[in-house]
Amino acid sequence: MENEPYVSIVIPTTGNVKFIRGLVESVITLDYPREKFELIFIGDSPTKLIEKHSNLARKAGINTIVEYKSVAAGQKRNIGSEMAKGDFIAFTDDDTILREDWIRNAIKHLKENEDYVGVGGPNYTPREELPFAKAVGRIFGSKFLFSFRYTIGHAKAKEIAHNPTCNYVIKKTIVNEIKFHDTLWPGEDAEFDIRVLKAGYKILYAPDVVVWHHRRSRPTAFLRQMFNYGKTRAQVTRMHPSSFDPRYFVFVFAFLVLISLYYLSWNEMEILGYKLIIEIPHFLLGSYFGILGIAGLLVGYQTKKFKQGLYAPLVLFIQHFGFSLGLVFGFIKKT
Repeated sequence: MENEPYVSIVIPTTGNVKFIRGLVESVITLDYPREKFELIFIGDSPTKLIEKHSNLARKAGINTIVEYKSVAAGQKRNIGSEMAKGDFIAFTDDDTILREDWIRNAIKHLKENEDYVGVGGPNYTPREELPFAKAVGRIFGSKFLFSFRYTIGHAKAKEIAHNPTCNYVIKKTIVNEIKFHDTLWPGEDAEFDIRVLKAGYKILYAPDVVVWHHRRSRPTAFLRQMFNYGKTRAQVTRMHPSSFDPRYFVFVFAFLVLISLYYLSWNEMEILGYKLIIEIPHFLLGSYFGILGIAGLLVGYQTKKFKQGLYAPLVLFIQHFGFSLGLVFGFIKKT
């Protein structure tokens, strides 16, 4: 027990997220010595939720600190890191549930892999979520569509380019050296990791460093989330041109091609001497929605849940449309 390093759990919060109770309850059940970790909340301003659940943690014997500063999430993490007593900062969000061995496994991997400065792992969808949120989690968990950090079946730890801060345990010296962007949100964690890697450090993904992360449970909320992701991805790409990834632009490019084909066919224009018929863009558009439908059938088959299968095509479309719209907005917006 004496060999266990001290860990500071840092959580930026608005103080108004109802899921904070589940987070604190999971902190209380962590399989790590109580005297070897602390809980630090950085809120905008005092709220009943922060007061109630920070007191709940204190009553459980956890050293709990609450600080208030109405700044962006990245800056809150900087503040929390500067206050922290731990050699390691364990970042998570106010809407997560931590697996009991979260800290223990993270520290184990960092001890075994001394060349790495930080480690993260999967963030799964809680079982109690609404069907739309579960469909979001299922789509995020697709090995064919999204990053493996959401999936199962990866038995070994491996190097990675980015760990989201809903699940990230990292050396405090690195956070204090690199620091998160003061105002960028969301996407500040991706931008942070770009600079971590540029500084010559390496980070790790480990499949047994697990949290559960609540998803957006309504289409409009998910659309706003994906729009914001796209917008800040554009901002991060402007800040770090080397991080450009053409995959982000597939939907935008496909949309422009489709609109161009419709324009050419409606105006009976020719391409390479051949008149374009409107059935071609109709076929491409139908194929896209057909693929969405197949994804829904696949999700329904995997989960045996009709509603998840029904929502999956909508989730995919919102993800494509919202992210791409935000991406375009982020590039044309003046900074």
